[in-house]
Amino acid sequence: LNATLRATDSATYNATLRATLRATLRATDSAGLGGSLACYAIAGQTGLEAANKWSSVYQGGAYWAGYECYLSAARDILGLRLPEHEKYSAWERCAIAAPFRVMHEKFCIVSDFPEVLRVDDQNRPHCEDGPSHRWRDGWSLYHWHGVEIPAEWIEDKANLTPQIALKWENVEQRRAACEILGWERILSELKAKVIDEDEDPQVGTLVEVNLPDAGKERFLRVVCGTGRKFALPVPRTVNSALQAQAWTWGLETNEFSKPEIRT
Repeated sequence: LNATLRATDSATYNATLRATLRATLRATDSAGLGGSLACYAIAGQTGLEAANKWSSVYQGGAYWAGYECYLSAARDILGLRLPEHEKYSAWERCAIAAPFRVMHEKFCIVSDFPEVLRVDDQNRPHCEDGPSHRWRDGWSLYHWHGVEIPAEWIEDKANLTPQIALKWENVEQRRAACEILGWERILSELKAKVIDEDEDPQVGTLVEVNLPDAGKERFLRVVCGTGRKFALPVPRTVNSALQAQAWTWGLETNEFSKPEIRT
Protein backbone atom coordinates (compact mmCIF):
# COMPACT_ATOMS: atom_id res chain seq x y z
CA LEU A 1 0.00 0.00 0.00
CA ASN A 2 2.78 2.46 0.91
CA ALA A 3 4.47 1.89 -2.46
CA THR A 4 1.22 2.65 -4.28
CA LEU A 5 0.56 5.78 -2.22
CA ARG A 6 4.12 7.06 -2.64
CA ALA A 7 4.02 6.50 -6.39
CA THR A 8 0.56 8.07 -6.69
CA ASP A 9 1.62 11.04 -4.58
CA SER A 10 4.83 11.54 -6.54
CA ALA A 11 3.20 11.09 -9.94
CA THR A 12 0.32 13.46 -9.16
CA TYR A 13 2.68 16.06 -7.71
CA ASN A 14 4.96 15.85 -10.75
CA ALA A 15 2.08 15.89 -13.22
CA THR A 16 0.56 18.95 -11.53
CA LEU A 17 3.94 20.67 -11.52
CA ARG A 18 4.43 19.89 -15.23
CA ALA A 19 0.97 21.24 -16.05
CA THR A 20 1.72 24.43 -14.13
CA LEU A 21 5.02 24.85 -15.92
CA ARG A 22 3.40 24.24 -19.32
CA ALA A 23 0.77 26.88 -18.57
CA THR A 24 3.47 29.33 -17.53
CA LEU A 25 5.48 28.61 -20.67
CA ARG A 26 2.42 29.10 -22.86
CA ALA A 27 1.80 32.43 -21.14
CA THR A 28 5.39 33.54 -21.59
CA ASP A 29 5.40 32.44 -25.21
CA SER A 30 2.27 34.43 -25.97
CA ALA A 31 3.85 37.43 -24.28
CA GLY A 32 6.98 37.06 -26.39
CA LEU A 33 9.14 36.65 -23.28
CA GLY A 34 11.32 33.88 -21.94
CA GLY A 35 12.82 32.42 -18.77
CA SER A 36 12.67 33.92 -15.29
CA LEU A 37 12.38 37.43 -16.74
CA ALA A 38 9.04 36.46 -18.28
CA CYS A 39 7.78 34.93 -15.02
CA TYR A 40 8.81 38.05 -13.17
CA ALA A 41 7.12 40.28 -15.73
CA ILE A 42 3.87 38.31 -15.38
CA ALA A 43 3.76 37.66 -11.63
CA GLY A 44 6.17 40.09 -10.04
CA GLN A 45 8.37 39.30 -7.06
CA THR A 46 5.42 38.49 -4.80
CA GLY A 47 3.99 36.15 -7.41
CA LEU A 48 7.29 34.31 -7.77
CA GLU A 49 7.61 33.88 -4.02
CA ALA A 50 4.03 32.61 -3.78
CA ALA A 51 4.60 30.13 -6.62
CA ASN A 52 7.72 28.88 -4.88
CA LYS A 53 5.70 28.15 -1.74
CA TRP A 54 2.63 26.63 -3.36
CA SER A 55 3.48 23.15 -2.14
CA SER A 56 3.03 24.28 1.48
CA VAL A 57 -0.75 24.23 0.92
CA TYR A 58 -0.67 20.87 -0.85
CA GLN A 59 -1.87 17.94 1.29
CA GLY A 60 -2.32 14.25 0.62
CA GLY A 61 -5.52 13.57 2.53
CA ALA A 62 -6.29 9.86 2.37
CA TYR A 63 -3.03 9.29 0.48
CA TRP A 64 -1.04 10.49 3.47
CA ALA A 65 -2.79 7.92 5.63
CA GLY A 66 0.22 6.97 7.76
CA TYR A 67 0.12 10.05 9.95
CA GLU A 68 -3.68 9.97 10.22
CA CYS A 69 -3.51 6.34 11.35
CA TYR A 70 -0.88 7.25 13.94
CA LEU A 71 -3.07 9.97 15.47
CA SER A 72 -6.23 7.89 15.31
CA ALA A 73 -4.55 4.84 16.85
CA ALA A 74 -3.32 6.92 19.78
CA ARG A 75 -6.92 7.92 20.43
CA ASP A 76 -8.84 4.76 19.54
CA ILE A 77 -6.37 1.97 20.41
CA LEU A 78 -4.25 3.45 23.18
CA GLY A 79 -7.08 5.49 24.69
CA LEU A 80 -5.18 8.78 24.60
CA ARG A 81 -7.83 11.47 24.38
CA LEU A 82 -6.63 15.04 24.25
CA PRO A 83 -8.44 18.34 23.62
CA GLU A 84 -6.56 18.49 20.31
CA HIS A 85 -8.44 15.41 19.10
CA GLU A 86 -11.62 17.52 19.01
CA LYS A 87 -10.04 19.82 16.42
CA TYR A 88 -8.37 16.91 14.67
CA SER A 89 -11.71 15.18 14.01
CA ALA A 90 -12.53 17.55 11.14
CA TRP A 91 -9.14 16.88 9.55
CA GLU A 92 -9.71 13.14 9.99
CA ARG A 93 -13.11 13.26 8.26
CA CYS A 94 -11.57 15.10 5.33
CA ALA A 95 -8.81 12.50 5.08
CA ILE A 96 -11.37 9.70 5.00
CA ALA A 97 -13.52 11.48 2.42
CA ALA A 98 -10.92 12.41 -0.20
CA PRO A 99 -7.25 12.26 -1.17
CA PHE A 100 -5.22 15.23 -2.48
CA ARG A 101 -6.24 18.77 -1.68
CA VAL A 102 -4.88 22.30 -1.88
CA MET A 103 -6.00 24.46 1.05
CA HIS A 104 -5.87 28.24 0.98
CA GLU A 105 -7.44 30.94 3.11
CA LYS A 106 -9.77 31.86 0.27
CA PHE A 107 -10.33 28.56 -1.55
CA CYS A 108 -9.88 24.80 -1.34
CA ILE A 109 -9.29 22.39 -4.22
CA VAL A 110 -10.16 18.77 -3.45
CA SER A 111 -9.47 15.74 -5.64
CA ASP A 112 -11.83 12.81 -5.93
CA PHE A 113 -10.55 9.26 -5.54
CA PRO A 114 -9.55 7.70 -8.88
CA GLU A 115 -12.18 5.45 -10.40
CA VAL A 116 -9.38 3.20 -11.70
CA LEU A 117 -6.36 2.18 -9.63
CA ARG A 118 -4.36 -0.83 -10.79
CA VAL A 119 -1.23 -2.34 -9.24
CA ASP A 120 1.16 -5.24 -9.82
CA ASP A 121 1.86 -8.17 -7.47
CA GLN A 122 4.16 -5.93 -5.41
CA ASN A 123 1.42 -3.31 -5.03
CA ARG A 124 3.16 -0.83 -7.33
CA PRO A 125 1.07 1.21 -9.79
CA HIS A 126 1.00 -0.81 -13.00
CA CYS A 127 -1.23 -1.58 -15.96
CA GLU A 128 -0.29 -3.17 -19.28
CA ASP A 129 -3.36 -2.17 -21.30
CA GLY A 130 -4.52 1.18 -19.91
CA PRO A 131 -3.93 3.80 -17.23
CA SER A 132 -2.86 2.76 -13.75
CA HIS A 133 -4.92 5.68 -12.43
CA ARG A 134 -7.92 7.34 -14.02
CA TRP A 135 -10.19 9.96 -12.53
CA ARG A 136 -13.80 10.52 -13.56
CA ASP A 137 -12.94 13.59 -15.62
CA GLY A 138 -10.64 11.42 -17.75
CA TRP A 139 -7.32 12.64 -16.32
CA SER A 140 -5.01 9.63 -16.14
CA LEU A 141 -1.58 8.42 -15.08
CA TYR A 142 0.33 5.53 -16.62
CA HIS A 143 2.80 3.33 -14.76
CA TRP A 144 4.87 0.27 -15.52
CA HIS A 145 5.77 -1.60 -12.31
CA GLY A 146 5.87 1.64 -10.32
CA VAL A 147 7.60 3.77 -12.98
CA GLU A 148 5.57 6.61 -14.48
CA ILE A 149 5.60 6.39 -18.28
CA PRO A 150 4.14 8.34 -21.24
CA ALA A 151 0.55 7.38 -22.06
CA GLU A 152 1.40 6.61 -25.69
CA TRP A 153 3.65 3.71 -24.67
CA ILE A 154 0.50 1.89 -23.58
CA GLU A 155 -2.18 3.45 -25.77
CA ASP A 156 -0.12 3.45 -28.98
CA LYS A 157 2.31 0.57 -28.57
CA ALA A 158 2.70 0.12 -32.33
CA ASN A 159 4.72 3.34 -32.47
CA LEU A 160 7.01 2.44 -29.57
CA THR A 161 10.19 1.17 -31.23
CA PRO A 162 13.46 -0.27 -29.90
CA GLN A 163 15.19 2.89 -31.17
CA ILE A 164 12.95 5.07 -29.01
CA ALA A 165 13.34 2.80 -25.99
CA LEU A 166 17.13 2.52 -26.15
CA LYS A 167 17.67 6.26 -26.60
CA TRP A 168 15.20 7.39 -23.92
CA GLU A 169 16.95 9.73 -21.50
CA ASN A 170 15.44 8.53 -18.20
CA VAL A 171 17.04 5.18 -17.34
CA GLU A 172 14.09 3.79 -15.35
CA GLN A 173 11.62 4.75 -18.08
CA ARG A 174 14.00 3.30 -20.68
CA ARG A 175 13.98 -0.03 -18.89
CA ALA A 176 10.18 0.09 -18.68
CA ALA A 177 9.98 0.75 -22.44
CA CYS A 178 12.25 -2.21 -23.10
CA GLU A 179 10.06 -4.44 -20.93
CA ILE A 180 6.91 -3.24 -22.71
CA LEU A 181 8.46 -4.10 -26.08
CA GLY A 182 9.96 -7.33 -24.75
CA TRP A 183 13.64 -7.94 -24.23
CA GLU A 184 13.71 -10.46 -27.08
CA ARG A 185 12.80 -7.70 -29.54
CA ILE A 186 15.28 -5.30 -27.91
CA LEU A 187 18.11 -7.84 -28.06
CA SER A 188 17.42 -8.38 -31.76
CA GLU A 189 18.44 -4.74 -32.26
CA LEU A 190 21.70 -5.11 -30.31
CA LYS A 191 24.86 -7.06 -30.91
CA ALA A 192 24.39 -9.64 -28.18
CA LYS A 193 27.47 -11.59 -27.16
CA VAL A 194 26.85 -15.28 -26.39
CA ILE A 195 28.23 -16.21 -22.98
CA ASP A 196 26.87 -19.75 -22.79
CA GLU A 197 24.41 -21.83 -24.79
CA ASP A 198 22.71 -24.90 -23.38
CA GLU A 199 21.95 -27.84 -25.65
CA ASP A 200 18.32 -27.58 -24.54
CA PRO A 201 16.72 -24.47 -26.11
CA GLN A 202 14.21 -24.43 -23.27
CA VAL A 203 17.08 -23.92 -20.84
CA GLY A 204 18.28 -21.20 -23.16
CA THR A 205 21.25 -19.10 -24.17
CA LEU A 206 22.98 -16.64 -21.88
CA VAL A 207 23.91 -13.43 -23.69
CA GLU A 208 25.46 -10.10 -22.74
CA VAL A 209 24.73 -6.70 -24.27
CA ASN A 210 25.89 -3.18 -23.64
CA LEU A 211 22.83 -1.03 -22.93
CA PRO A 212 23.15 2.74 -23.43
CA ASP A 213 24.04 4.47 -20.12
CA ALA A 214 23.39 1.25 -18.20
CA GLY A 215 26.50 -0.75 -19.06
CA LYS A 216 26.72 -4.48 -19.59
CA GLU A 217 23.63 -6.52 -18.81
CA ARG A 218 22.97 -10.24 -19.15
CA PHE A 219 19.85 -11.97 -20.43
CA LEU A 220 18.66 -15.52 -20.79
CA ARG A 221 17.13 -16.14 -24.20
CA VAL A 222 14.74 -19.09 -24.04
CA VAL A 223 12.15 -20.91 -26.12
CA CYS A 224 9.08 -21.87 -24.10
CA GLY A 225 7.04 -25.01 -24.57
CA THR A 226 4.73 -23.21 -27.01
CA GLY A 227 7.64 -22.27 -29.27
CA ARG A 228 7.59 -18.56 -28.36
CA LYS A 229 10.90 -16.81 -27.72
CA PHE A 230 11.59 -14.79 -24.59
CA ALA A 231 14.51 -12.91 -23.07
CA LEU A 232 14.73 -12.62 -19.29
CA PRO A 233 17.05 -10.20 -17.43
CA VAL A 234 19.40 -12.04 -15.05
CA PRO A 235 22.17 -10.87 -12.69
CA ARG A 236 25.55 -9.99 -14.19
CA THR A 237 27.14 -12.59 -11.92
CA VAL A 238 25.37 -15.45 -13.74
CA ASN A 239 27.87 -17.32 -15.95
CA SER A 240 25.90 -20.12 -17.59
CA ALA A 241 22.49 -20.65 -19.14
CA LEU A 242 21.71 -23.38 -16.60
CA GLN A 243 22.67 -21.12 -13.71
CA ALA A 244 20.48 -18.36 -15.17
CA GLN A 245 17.55 -20.75 -15.57
CA ALA A 246 17.97 -21.91 -11.97
CA TRP A 247 18.07 -18.28 -10.80
CA THR A 248 14.71 -17.55 -12.46
CA TRP A 249 13.22 -20.28 -10.26
CA GLY A 250 14.96 -19.02 -7.11
CA LEU A 251 17.22 -22.09 -6.98
CA GLU A 252 20.93 -22.80 -6.85
CA THR A 253 22.37 -24.43 -9.97
CA ASN A 254 22.84 -27.78 -8.22
CA GLU A 255 19.21 -27.72 -7.07
CA PHE A 256 17.83 -27.27 -10.57
CA SER A 257 17.16 -30.23 -12.84
CA LYS A 258 15.98 -30.04 -16.42
CA PRO A 259 12.33 -31.13 -16.72
CA GLU A 260 11.69 -33.86 -19.25
CA ILE A 261 8.39 -32.43 -20.43
CA ARG A 262 7.27 -28.79 -20.48
CA THR A 263 3.80 -27.44 -21.16
